Amino acid sequence: MLILVWFVVCIIFYFVQLLLGNSGHALEVFAVLSALAIFLISRIKYKIK
Repeated sequence: MLILVWFVVCIIFYFVQLLLGNSGHALEVFAVLSALAIFLISRIKYKIK
């Protein structure tokens, strides 16, 4: 499960850096998208059980 979260966070980081580059808001967008992705992964994990 941790590897899945790590891959998702890396992919999100790549796309945020690709789209926003060195913008001042890149870190905030990355944090929000990562939190949302981790939340959705945890919801799916507990729904499957």
